[in-house]
Amino acid sequence: MRRFGSSRPFASPDNLPAVIARVRELTLLQPQRSARMLIAKAARLLNLLPPRLAFLILLFCEVGRLRGRRLLESGYQGHVAGLLAHDPDRSFSGSVTRYFPVEAAELLLRIGADREAHDVVAEYGLAARSPMLANMVVRSLFEQGELEKARRLVSNVTLRGCTEAECHLAFLKAMLDLIAGDEAGALESMSVACRGLPDYMRPHQNMASRPAGNYHPNPLDFTCGAAGRLFDLCNFTGQRVTHIGYGDLGVGLFARALAAQSELRAKAPPTVSADVDLLLQRLGIPLEQLRVIPEEWTTQIGHLGMLDILFRMRELGWWTGKPLIVLRPDFVANRAFFRLFEELADIVVIGETVTHALGEELLSLQRWYGMNFNVFRLPSGDVVPFQEAGALAMVEWEQEGRRHPMRDAYDRIYATDPKVQDDYRRMREAWGMKPDDWYVCLHIRDSSHYSEVDGTGQTHRNAPLETYLEAISNITRRGGWVIKLGGPNAPRLPPLDRAIDYAQSAFRSELMDICLIRNARAFIGTTSGLTNVAISLGIPSALVNCITTDPQLWNGDVRFALKPVRLADGTMLTQAQLTFSPWRWRVFDACVLSRNGAQPLNNTSDEILAVVEEVIDPASRAAGDVASQRLSQWKQQLPRPHYYGASRISAYYLEKYGSDFLLPQLAGRSAGRPGAIAAATR
Repeated sequence: MRRFGSSRPFASPDNLPAVIARVRELTLLQPQRSARMLIAKAARLLNLLPPRLAFLILLFCEVGRLRGRRLLESGYQGHVAGLLAHDPDRSFSGSVTRYFPVEAAELLLRIGADREAHDVVAEYGLAARSPMLANMVVRSLFEQGELEKARRLVSNVTLRGCTEAECHLAFLKAMLDLIAGDEAGALESMSVACRGLPDYMRPHQNMASRPAGNYHPNPLDFTCGAAGRLFDLCNFTGQRVTHIGYGDLGVGLFARALAAQSELRAKAPPTVSADVDLLLQRLGIPLEQLRVIPEEWTTQIGHLGMLDILFRMRELGWWTGKPLIVLRPDFVANRAFFRLFEELADIVVIGETVTHALGEELLSLQRWYGMNFNVFRLPSGDVVPFQEAGALAMVEWEQEGRRHPMRDAYDRIYATDPKVQDDYRRMREAWGMKPDDWYVCLHIRDSSHYSEVDGTGQTHRNAPLETYLEAISNITRRGGWVIKLGGPNAPRLPPLDRAIDYAQSAFRSELMDICLIRNARAFIGTTSGLTNVAISLGIPSALVNCITTDPQLWNGDVRFALKPVRLADGTMLTQAQLTFSPWRWRVFDACVLSRNGAQPLNNTSDEILAVVEEVIDPASRAAGDVASQRLSQWKQQLPRPHYYGASRISAYYLEKYGSDFLLPQLAGRSAGRPGAIAAATR
């Protein structure tokens, strides 16, 4: 990695004044695209300097509050990550820290030098001096899984809730206290956070609800008391620990939220406003039978697929009551798909069919009567993650030979609509498709939809388009078409006969998304939201590049391949490891995997082709199911037989990776016991 000896200008410490002058010139520009490009170039120049000199320049920009400094820091982050990967003990701040300790510590955190930042904060006692910096440090420690260290740090800070930063810090402390098992301390810290920032009094189940700021609490937010605070805090904290690789803690916290809800319901019924009482009377919903389905269930397309499973659970007799879906009009992932639920529940739309105040009060009632998004109480009384319950429900549903409710609803609403059918016909004709031509829908997860930065968050779930081309060609050689779904900014399909990049076309709409999937012969996807839609509509699916912490809601028409996950020495994680702690929870986040020395790999072209053939070619599917001698062994290594619903892993994948992916010593009949497998995965 070159740092010295460059012939380019500004590459020498002797030219420090010139570098600073250039940075000042760039940062004074308006934040337009051209200015951002120039600042990005300046960030690349920083990469050529010795790290401490580059840090000094960035610190100068921070102290001087120069425009564009955050872009410079962001551009330098990648370089810092590379330096630390080769030398984890490298330092950046140097002696300049003593003059600007708070600014230096904050800058270290922003560029990703977290370890050094923690040392600076500890050396200078900065957490007590700056609640904002304490927030940054505690959050950083939390994200790295240093939960005890984060709790010790925040416990040394006096929290009065006088400032916004102190309120945020109090909420962090509440989470850390809860994780440590100190509910009393957690409630005390939560009280501080709520007094200073009413936003923390909003009912919570999942961050998919995308809550806005400036929340105005209603009387139910106060009368819910300690149990209500625990309901919100346990749900939020359960998510956050799952995100950082401690999902086993998350399951326990979600179960505690469900217990808090039971505590509330065991007391006297809540006193609701006259408006809510009148609405429930008009809908014919007694308060004790109310089952609030909050906005978490509608804001993402995959969550709508989960909603389908929730109602199937009701049909199976797993829960009772009268459901009421409460949603915001701007946060429905796909309105066309959501219409399919109209006959399954009453629906209110905040700001349209009910006032904002009435809608918020209904959402607050979820603490008493909400359907839990995170866990589910099975008829046996066991509380399990919702996805696990949903996978079991899918198995029972298919064993009873039941139909696909969403497909039936689609056919009733849209298949008989002349305009929908005419639009669908004209779209096919525009692409050159004949009336009897068949096609397969394709969806590849990429970083454009969520503007993800590679190597962080959920980017390990993405895959390159190029590896799908062989499967596409195979389908078109068989006489089929391939229609690629997704967002308008997704990578484009290269020019191929009988392959359509619908995502880039003028026909793209929420309704046509659903229409195309419903009428496809098969769906090629991954562990992402559109797959849940295909499953709900009963479309045979080839799922590849799959990686997830959760059991899957897949039916018997699904064949799938997982992303191989390898350690630094090349060892492949086994199926048992991927479905038991601790590795099961580590695969949630790309950074957590990297921190634990693991790297997920994309499925290769031959693997993708094989899964697709197993789905679209019945002869290949039957042969694969019979020929796979490893299938029973694979099932024995799952924590539950229904972990992947009613689906099956690709026979080709098992044959290719069997010796690495399965545990031969557990092939015996008794090895299916979770305890035996868990012991072998440590």
